[in-house]
Amino acid sequence: MSDTVAADPIACWDTLLAQAAHVLHHPSEAGFAPRLEALADAIFAALARDPDAGVFALLHGEDAAGYAVTHALRTALVSALVAERCGWSPSARRTLVRAGLTMNIAMLDLQNTLATQPTPPTSRQRAEIASHAQRGRAMLEAAGITDADWLDTITHHHVTPGGHALPRQDRDLCPLACMIHYTDVYLAKLSPRATRAAIAVNIAAREFHASAGGADNPFVTAILQEMGIFPPGTFVKLRNGETAIVLRRGPNPGSPVVHSVMDRDGRLLPRPLARDTALPEFKVVAALPRGQVPLHLDRQMLFGHPGT
Repeated sequence: MSDTVAADPIACWDTLLAQAAHVLHHPSEAGFAPRLEALADAIFAALARDPDAGVFALLHGEDAAGYAVTHALRTALVSALVAERCGWSPSARRTLVRAGLTMNIAMLDLQNTLATQPTPPTSRQRAEIASHAQRGRAMLEAAGITDADWLDTITHHHVTPGGHALPRQDRDLCPLACMIHYTDVYLAKLSPRATRAAIAVNIAAREFHASAGGADNPFVTAILQEMGIFPPGTFVKLRNGETAIVLRRGPNPGSPVVHSVMDRDGRLLPRPLARDTALPEFKVVAALPRGQVPLHLDRQMLFGHPGT
């Protein structure tokens, strides 16, 4: 990775997304395992430099590599951040990144199809979905992966049907698989589908909290605490009527770091304006679904790297 890309957090994550697409779509190529390990190393290096930029780049950016790969990288990133919040070991965090990247490796093309398919899955597609975890494990084993934690996390990463609450007798559930599972479910709720429009992040978080066991589910609690009410990449409405985009999480969940991009009448501002959401006039009053703000923003300029 060049020095210019490494210094620009948005370009860095765009590069990681392209690398992930190549690695994940070629699991049978010689050198798959070391390439994936190198990708994991690069993800951790990028997270150490600027985690908020990573969340912003992947939540706000387009699915340039296809939905399936983008979702995999999102899951790897967010699960690693949540695990760090929970005090999990570096080894466990690395397993989460590798598992997040490869959890759906056996159904990448199908996942892309389903994201734009206006009808429910066919019986053949449902059978492919049902078998993808075991098939994914077999693909990793064929590529020379022997790490038991990684393989078990892949195999069991759908711990509850539809992402619902943990069962009462959950002692035997793998914590790594649970973290991947609920991160996967949360991030899927933030993404539009052909069968549903995008919803605001706070509504998605509320639905996720309610359906997955709420405060009784430690994975749900940790994910929502880490991501906050308004994660980076979220469009929000301010009390003064302006539309802004969240760049970073702030000192408290309700006061993110934002730049206004549209005035109260919906006109594009000549340049983004930093607003202090701790001040009453710039308080965030609502999150906006992505589809309601049809803007193409210069993400690099927002993060201080114009023209890169």
